[in-house]
Amino acid sequence: MEYFSPAVYLGLTATPKRKDNVDTYRYFGDPVYIYSLKEGINDGYLTPFKIKRIKTTIDDYIYTSDDQIIEDEIEEGKLYTEPDFNRIIEIKEREAKRVKIFLNEINQGEKAIVFCATQDHALAVRDLVNQYKKSKEPNYCVRVTANDGALGDQYLREFQDNEKTIPTILTTSQKLSTGVDARNIRNIILMRPINSMIEFKQIIGRGTRLFDGKEYFTIYDFVDAYHHFADPEWDGDPIEEVCPKCNQNPCVCVIVWYFTGIF
Repeated sequence: MEYFSPAVYLGLTATPKRKDNVDTYRYFGDPVYIYSLKEGINDGYLTPFKIKRIKTTIDDYIYTSDDQIIEDEIEEGKLYTEPDFNRIIEIKEREAKRVKIFLNEINQGEKAIVFCATQDHALAVRDLVNQYKKSKEPNYCVRVTANDGALGDQYLREFQDNEKTIPTILTTSQKLSTGVDARNIRNIILMRPINSMIEFKQIIGRGTRLFDGKEYFTIYDFVDAYHHFADPEWDGDPIEEVCPKCNQNPCVCVIVWYFTGIF
């Protein structure tokens, strides 16, 4: 770029970075023009979204002597939290409960992407979805990760085809965070921690494509991603709604539901 130094540099990005040796602002200076997500939605170029935050009674775990260890070892007295699940500790009943929750909440005929902790976790969630789904299609839910190679790429192409309804749900870990142009995604399910605001915005971008009849899409947040990375200046102010189960805000259900959005 130094070769063309007399010329004007024009940088366009949806996810400017301020990390380590990558600092968009230090290189280009302050932005000369900003077009926010909320402006894109208000102008009709992007689809708005709702966030449904979901908390369960197994969002952390401490081993007790009554618990049965099926494989490997566990540290007694240690508090295991979300970053530990499906990486160093796995509770199959917990994942099954989460899958049942979001399958009960979504329209199972609408397309969805589930973001999982690892490729193995994505495989386990795929199997759970296909176990509890209403559809009789064997490829209703498929895994698309780096390990799935050409078959995964084929599944992704079929998922992106708006004329096709199968596969309906994709499970993944990292691969589908960016670059997936599927306009009819109605649900995004977060089952792994999101470690940066940039990654969260990239994931949101999977659902913002416009499609006929698509008034909004829904993010089902099991990991408090939106709580940590809410950005009202960029996304707009959230709308908090009363829980329909207990008629209170905040909710007092055993499974705690929060609703926010940017309408």
